[in-house]
Amino acid sequence: MSKVKTAISIQDYLFQEMDALAHKTHIPRSNLFEKAVGDFLERQKNQQILKELNAVYSTAPSTEEKRWQRGTRLSHKKILEKNNGY
Repeated sequence: MSKVKTAISIQDYLFQEMDALAHKTHIPRSNLFEKAVGDFLERQKNQQILKELNAVYSTAPSTEEKRWQRGTRLSHKKILEKNNGY
């Protein structure tokens, strides 16, 4: 995978903490930046997925969905009864 060189400006205290961590863990600073950005982007994707799921599940089930749920529960109950010898 190709790399792109970039220049950024960050708060001095963040740079100092990141530099200390890089020395402590023997990880190049650029790798720490790359991991931090990757983690941030992944969290953003996950938050978007959660937002979409919450929107989907925030509505009450339709009559058809309720009917399907009841049928599924009955089917599972019959399977369990059959397998448990009831």
